[in-house]
Amino acid sequence: MYGKHINSFVLNYNQLTSNFNPMKPIFHFLLLMILSFPVIAKEALIQLQQLTPQSVLQLKCLTDEKSVMLPVSERWNVKKATLNVHYISSITMLAEHSQLTIKINDFSIGQVKLNPLAPDATISLDIPVRYLRAGYNKLSFAVTQHFYLQGCENTCAPELWTDINIHDSTLHVEYESNPIPLAVSSIAKFIFDPKIYPEGRVNIITENRTEDNLTLAAIVASGVARRFDYRKVLFEFSHQIKPEMDNIVIGTTDFMQKFLQPHKLSTNNQSGSLKIFPLPLADGVDNTHALIAISGATADHIKLAALTFSNISISYPGEQELSVFEFKAPELVPYSGRDVITANKSYDFKTLNFPTTTFKGLNPISKEINFRLPVDISLMQNQTAKLLLNLSYGAGMRESTALNILVNGIIVRAIGLNNKSGDYLQDYRIDLPVYIFKPGTNTITFSSELHPELKECDYAAVSNLFISIYENSTITFPDMPHFVELPKLELLMLNGFPFTRWPDGYESMIYLTDPSSDSISAALNLIGLMTQKNGFPMLSIKIGLQIPETWQGDLIIIGDPAKLPEELKKQSPLYAENNTSLMPYPVIRAWENETSAFSLSRQTGSIGNINGMIMQFESPYQKGRTVMMLQAQSSGTAHNLSKVLLDPEVQAQVSGGLVLVEMDQIKPRVTSLEIGKKYLSGKQGKISPVDSFLYQYPYTYHALIGFLLLSLSAIIFNILKRKRATHQTNES
Repeated sequence: MYGKHINSFVLNYNQLTSNFNPMKPIFHFLLLMILSFPVIAKEALIQLQQLTPQSVLQLKCLTDEKSVMLPVSERWNVKKATLNVHYISSITMLAEHSQLTIKINDFSIGQVKLNPLAPDATISLDIPVRYLRAGYNKLSFAVTQHFYLQGCENTCAPELWTDINIHDSTLHVEYESNPIPLAVSSIAKFIFDPKIYPEGRVNIITENRTEDNLTLAAIVASGVARRFDYRKVLFEFSHQIKPEMDNIVIGTTDFMQKFLQPHKLSTNNQSGSLKIFPLPLADGVDNTHALIAISGATADHIKLAALTFSNISISYPGEQELSVFEFKAPELVPYSGRDVITANKSYDFKTLNFPTTTFKGLNPISKEINFRLPVDISLMQNQTAKLLLNLSYGAGMRESTALNILVNGIIVRAIGLNNKSGDYLQDYRIDLPVYIFKPGTNTITFSSELHPELKECDYAAVSNLFISIYENSTITFPDMPHFVELPKLELLMLNGFPFTRWPDGYESMIYLTDPSSDSISAALNLIGLMTQKNGFPMLSIKIGLQIPETWQGDLIIIGDPAKLPEELKKQSPLYAENNTSLMPYPVIRAWENETSAFSLSRQTGSIGNINGMIMQFESPYQKGRTVMMLQAQSSGTAHNLSKVLLDPEVQAQVSGGLVLVEMDQIKPRVTSLEIGKKYLSGKQGKISPVDSFLYQYPYTYHALIGFLLLSLSAIIFNILKRKRATHQTNES
């Protein structure tokens, strides 16, 4: 656009100055001004808090260093990067001998003295762009801290600390967009890049709005969301190209030819086809965004191309167009997904992204193992996970030296390393009760306390202070039954359960009461959310415009509840007769914000244009299956609700069986309620029918225990009574 305006101005200038013209000096001056005016770069403001779960990086002892990873997308040509760092340091430190150094990829880019007279400070420095590379860049904060130099100085005195407040620290990036490579391989890494800030945006176009085409759009959206990893991606659904975002068009070869013809583009492949173009616009071409055409001669060919698109994960092939003739998905098992640990299987630490690690020095950093357990497992009190550690440690350390093991931030074990000559421990077994873990994401942290054998004022030699944990250490979880009580909407936010019971969304369907663009966009956003939570493309999920009479799977409904079949209305906890609602209002809150009492109001009030509601209840079509509803006054509000649900702060507040989201504020307000009839879901794992019955009916279990105790007491009483009678008879 900018170039076109300059060309137009130069043309007019040449016409006006072809002969002598008194306006020539003025035009000459204006032309120079326009040509010297810089092209405005795009901007991204990245809060460092978004890059790490920590809110503060605390630097302790005489020397310390902490880091976060800065993402730089391959789509960015960075022109300028400015780092703003907010820190607070101890007021007891010596300013002349204490400093903070900031590094990018181990290159020092700035340093500042830690002034006790100004302990709360913010610094701003430009990062040389030559030090930044596409990918993840290590931003490090290193300190040297002193508080006493005349005599002995405690190497880890509590007065030695500096806090980097990453919540208030930011990275401001100015960049120009790089052109899209016209190769199918760019789908894997370049186009849908999780390092894009603040979010990804994709528009999907289909030939028409039949169930088959909408299901293809769902498959494609799931493949896009998986590539964005945890980065938020917003989907739009329309019938035409939208600027300033990547577009994907899906349809038959004939439709594709008609769609591309006005832009002088074409694809002639008669099988399944993927082809990439620069994004055509009404006034030109945007080569920094892509138009991806997914087509085929038949519906089967289009599906082959869509499935292939969703699974391309390496930089192959390098051509602009790809022909697809066959697709075979991998063998899947239920309850699998990204970083999920399978029961009764031994995992070595290297597999869990924990290579051989050495903790060394006076203030060693901790190291974590992150993994997930299926969200519907039943954690038994009498089961343990087996941890076998292979480790070694150095000589010359105090008996107080220890390796601490934390599960989800709670210290559960400490291994004393009390051999002053050092040692090597092989298959050191630790049994961890499974109830200290939780469904979903878990973290095992290893942190060390390394104490040298020193007297006051001795020189601290730290090269012998180390603990090494080897990557052939293992962890094994016992077999645990898949058995969970619902409704629990928080499980949706953990890994998309129950719609990801099969990781590809098999036996799950989204039913749209209104096939509008907003409703379809809401469905695509929800599919993207579940895909990112579980880490596997939902290749088998369906989008339907009606509910099959024999539907036996899990169901998501988006739209107006008034258009639902009667059996679904009756199963809903809010349904009442004559199209009225039975609305629960919390009266008393018990411990942990759990509502213990509701008042019920039968009413005809609506949800309003600014509110959305999510509800979960048991399916009337199949026992143990789930229906989840996204309810809103209009399809536009439902679309807004789907976008709000992509916010991690909102996700953290979703729980129970009913969630009300108020979207008329800067930060949406979320109200979660534990309402609705409880039901059980799950059938995998070793659990007997008796255990299942007793778990579902705990009062029956208690009554049975009481009955058995009374029966045993009666039997013992009768035995003693008979023995006494026999004894009395023998005496007489």
